[in-house]
Amino acid sequence: MNNNNFQCGLDFGTSNSVITISDLNTKEQVFSYSDSSLLYFPEVNDMVYFVGKEAQNKYVEEKMKGRLLKSVKSLLRQDNFLYTWIYGKKLTPDELATLLIKNLKNKAEEYLGKEILEVVLGRPAVFSENPKKEQIAENRLLTAAHNAGFKDVRLQLEPIAAAFSYEKNLIRPEKVLVADFGGGTSDFTIMNLSSNRIFDKDRKSDILIHGGLYIGGDLFDSEIMWHKVTPHLGRGVKYKSYNKELEIPSVLFRELRNWERSFLLKDSKLRRSIDSYYVFSGNNYLINNLRVLIDNNYIFSLFKKIEKSKIDLSTQKETLIEFEENVISISEQFNIDDFEKTIQQYTDDIRNYILELMNTINVAPKDIDAVFITGGSSLVVPIRNIFHQIFGKEKIHSGDTFNSVAYGLSISY
Repeated sequence: MNNNNFQCGLDFGTSNSVITISDLNTKEQVFSYSDSSLLYFPEVNDMVYFVGKEAQNKYVEEKMKGRLLKSVKSLLRQDNFLYTWIYGKKLTPDELATLLIKNLKNKAEEYLGKEILEVVLGRPAVFSENPKKEQIAENRLLTAAHNAGFKDVRLQLEPIAAAFSYEKNLIRPEKVLVADFGGGTSDFTIMNLSSNRIFDKDRKSDILIHGGLYIGGDLFDSEIMWHKVTPHLGRGVKYKSYNKELEIPSVLFRELRNWERSFLLKDSKLRRSIDSYYVFSGNNYLINNLRVLIDNNYIFSLFKKIEKSKIDLSTQKETLIEFEENVISISEQFNIDDFEKTIQQYTDDIRNYILELMNTINVAPKDIDAVFITGGSSLVVPIRNIFHQIFGKEKIHSGDTFNSVAYGLSISY
């Protein structure tokens, strides 16, 4: 690959992953491929699996039977998560990540017509604040990349890669805050950028500070589910017990906040308790909605509607969360003010983190020349408003929302 002076960059994301190839001489991108970070294992004895958009389509085609896995990247830092059983076979977090990375590698090799052995692989600014978990996550990521077939793997921080993407078009030096918002994390880097430094190999002195939070698009979806949708599934309904009226335990609805765990509900003690709540609530139709949702594996489909509403509010003031399956009929108004209130705890955390990050290096908002925002969750209006309020709209810049990091990796040294 070096003979052609091409370089491969791979952004392995929580929700979406991208692989990009660029010409290091011209800094031009020659190939890019993105796919969702989903794995689907149908109900068969053989280890058959599907990746990305095909995984989602197959899962729906199979009536939501089998195992659909998302957020594999978030498993890398979980030291107590050693493996999961997939139809009689143990799969470790790095083995799951290998399947996703290998899929991207194959797509790039199909384009080049030859094997790719070297890659610059992105990693978040912070996998975990726990040093042990941080090291475990990095080791698992490297193991996954090597097992996918890469021989030479170099790691680069994702927000720094995004900075290189922005730097390519600079005409003068700037002090830049780079904010990369993904499905699982929000990463931030403040660094000095200049077009005449893009060819330097050692950029450590240009990095003033970097860090991150475990806040991303998946959390926003979870909050929408809790605040706007679970009331349609029985949250708040009361049932009779020994001449008392009690509210159905919230633990039932907390389990709905993460659709990837929904397959555990179907045969659980919690699911059996729902039948009792249904009877002792006077056969409340909202509780029946919950039973039908779980028994028919509709939770993933419901989350897709929730995600759509979030995306709608990136370009419009209001939308509807609509879901029609079997006896379930949900039509919930959702506007930008609702959304801001729903995720306010997270936007406050992001705002405070950015201010603290700047304060640590004695940098004020006025000292920041530009803010470069990237990542799929950067389109969320309440997120963008944080930066408008702190820095002013004129300083805010955006690139290719989903490809900035992968491109920056592909021109990284």
